[in-house]
Amino acid sequence: MNKFITIILALLLSAISIAQDNDIPEYVKSEKASMLKKAANGTSANSSNYNIIYHRIHWKTDPAVRFIAGNVTSYIKAVENDVTTIEFDLHNDLIVDSILQRNQHLTFTHASNVIAIELNQSLSEGDLDSLSVYYQGVPPSSGFGSYATSTHNFTPIMWTLSEPYGAMEWWPCKQTLSDKIDSIDIYIENPSQYRAASNGKLIYEQINGDKRTTFWKHRYPIVTYLVAIAVTNYEDYSHVAMVNETESVEILNYVYPESRSSAESATEYTVDALEFLSQKFIPYPFYKEKYGHAQFGWGGGMEHQTMSFMGGFSQGLIVHELAHQWFGDHVTCASWEDIWVNEGFAVFCEGLVIEELNPSQWLRWKMDEINAVVEKRKWGSVWVDDTTSVNRIFDYYLTYVKGGQLLHMLRHQLGDEDFFEGINNMLTNQASSGKFASAMDVKNYLAAAADTNLDYFFNTWYYGQGYPEYTFQLLNETIDSITFSVSQTTTHASVDFYPMHVPVNIAGNGSSKDIRLHHTENGQVFTVQTGFELQTITFDPDYTIVAPHPANIHYTVTESIDLGEGILISPNPLTDFFILDVSQEITLTSIELYDITGKLMKSWSQNELESNYFDLSTHASGIYQLKITTPESFVVKQIIKK
Repeated sequence: MNKFITIILALLLSAISIAQDNDIPEYVKSEKASMLKKAANGTSANSSNYNIIYHRIHWKTDPAVRFIAGNVTSYIKAVENDVTTIEFDLHNDLIVDSILQRNQHLTFTHASNVIAIELNQSLSEGDLDSLSVYYQGVPPSSGFGSYATSTHNFTPIMWTLSEPYGAMEWWPCKQTLSDKIDSIDIYIENPSQYRAASNGKLIYEQINGDKRTTFWKHRYPIVTYLVAIAVTNYEDYSHVAMVNETESVEILNYVYPESRSSAESATEYTVDALEFLSQKFIPYPFYKEKYGHAQFGWGGGMEHQTMSFMGGFSQGLIVHELAHQWFGDHVTCASWEDIWVNEGFAVFCEGLVIEELNPSQWLRWKMDEINAVVEKRKWGSVWVDDTTSVNRIFDYYLTYVKGGQLLHMLRHQLGDEDFFEGINNMLTNQASSGKFASAMDVKNYLAAAADTNLDYFFNTWYYGQGYPEYTFQLLNETIDSITFSVSQTTTHASVDFYPMHVPVNIAGNGSSKDIRLHHTENGQVFTVQTGFELQTITFDPDYTIVAPHPANIHYTVTESIDLGEGILISPNPLTDFFILDVSQEITLTSIELYDITGKLMKSWSQNELESNYFDLSTHASGIYQLKITTPESFVVKQIIKK
């Protein structure tokens, strides 16, 4: 019987795991799987003594045969003096035939997945030189799809997917996140019945006998893991999108013949999405060459620069991979702990495009995203605190969903003008444009644009774990005004309090009023002149804050243990001062004075409460709320200063 129960429980847990996994998009699963190469390969070459300026690459491949041959000419620039050895990453399963420097053969070793090349003469800082590596072999079958062969509709296909450290499994390279290749030329030779997709602009396709050679030219900085090729019997078609009022870009699609009809209809969405993102951000960064899609056999997609490899053509996947061209390709995360710069921004753009192109789905999308975080991740930060854990780096609910919502919250807190100015400054600033950026770089760009300090926001929402849970307590109600307090608890001890601008809708008698509360402390009291009798209070009706919705709303007006009857204020209205008459059984711990916006104007500590005389002579005339606190409870009294 116990064994039977154990089996049933195991099956149930398995079913739950599968159900939870089914909630996660395919592109997340594929990115997580490819990231496992980090543990398998990593970057082992000592390549810090040079930068890559240019690659000229010739590859020979046949999708029906798992084999690659090629020669890679790398133009390098020494970044230190007395450089006598250059190292490239290349898997041991691939065979290096020869290495040339200015037509002279060089001595080298190839071990531990590193080619160590002895130069004929040393290089000094700033010196330029070139090396040509001739190699061939069967790329290792690591199970991660770095170099994959398969079939579709009984037709062979090969593709590469190198993120983050898989490039060395199929070509000799500098595999790092610290240096981008300035430009690259790619020549691919394959059987003539197949066509080859890659980065950059298509310069030509030439057929010579039974071979086809395709030349792709790319003249933008590119990180190594974004270099890619795919070969099969592709058919192609194009769309055209405007990146500004006068300039356009070709959207070139390489798809399977059997998918042509459905793909051509689906990819039209790319035009509107690319044009919209080009308006919100800088124009599509690579518009002088192309954007495009190449269909491949991996679930989800991969944002290879200028040509995303796609396992399908859903609108969400199209936008996610397109957004990476700005965030991930043009500006790349500075380290894997900064993966938010890639993935959080891509999810943010998914929502941005839905808001513009599918507005009826916008609120539902936000609700689903926020509810997913609330239900799945009471703990955990957007910041990746453990880059040795693939599951942590690609945690769907933290890196992707909460990461995207963090940006939507920043947009709401700062306003569109300052938010998009800050993001576009990152995309254009010489320090990050075409280079790398960290999460702190993002923070600094936004803070500068908004002329504000975002340290506390990032300390709580980016580095901190969890989220706030809000409670509203109605304290006083008249026919045309209400007074209420706002409190929050946090789901993780790493954050004591989240200061936020909190949207609230107040409704009654067929009327409503939208207000924005600057919530800076627990128990903060607000008075709102409504002009109507209260029926409902709605917290954050547009879902702009990662928190449980709806909030806890307590509509019963209470003065708690009848404090109101034991505390008298006189005179009221007052001119310069008031006197507090407190029953002997009541002990006061603090008194706080708020204006009608909920701003704390003055507070008196317990030591100052021995006198019952309170001076307000320096305060402006108006309506105020006096929050009087005891060890057991508190009461709010309205006072008027003439």
